[in-house]
Amino acid sequence: MKKSDTNFRNAAREDRRRKVREDRLARFEASCKALNGQGYVCRDRTLPPRRAGALGILAAAPFALAVFIGGLFLPGKIFLMTGNFFADAALFVLLLFVSIPAHEGLHALGWAAVRGTFRGIRFGMAEGAPYCACEEPLPRGRYLFGALLPLLLLGLGLSIAGLCLRTVPLFALGAFNIACAGGDIIVSARAVLSPGILLDHPERCGFYRFYKDAE
Repeated sequence: MKKSDTNFRNAAREDRRRKVREDRLARFEASCKALNGQGYVCRDRTLPPRRAGALGILAAAPFALAVFIGGLFLPGKIFLMTGNFFADAALFVLLLFVSIPAHEGLHALGWAAVRGTFRGIRFGMAEGAPYCACEEPLPRGRYLFGALLPLLLLGLGLSIAGLCLRTVPLFALGAFNIACAGGDIIVSARAVLSPGILLDHPERCGFYRFYKDAE
């Protein structure tokens, strides 16, 4: 393949990415404008992805460590799920990788469940990390349902199952998913303190809050 062909394809790929980004920002700005037109006041409740990631680690680490360390002190622990160390190691690594897209998929499933449609739910990458965002404004409770669903099912759900079954790989996987939900914990904590209508930002971590002056 000629170098010129490679450069052309790279340029075309970057052009498509730029257009997708511009379209998402345009839809976000249109939603903001529509809500402003209905008399809502807007407040930016977003964080840069790197800062959100750092705060998320600080928020999630104590819970993840508590689950993992607490599980290690359980009597009668089961260290192997299949009975074979190498098979267990391969299965555990596979589940770690699978849990990352599953995490984003649960965000989508949660928001689709409260809205009755997957329309307006988008996936993407921000600074190397995958994300799922809902382009439609949501009441706080519905926003929180989708934001916290991966933590509840993959994090707390697997941790509780692993602790009840005394299975080390299972509660270790739960602890990993709690750690992965650090950003969700930060965003959800901010959402709890933000009554009104919440609109996911297409690039930054968090949302714009829309509320009436009386709220």
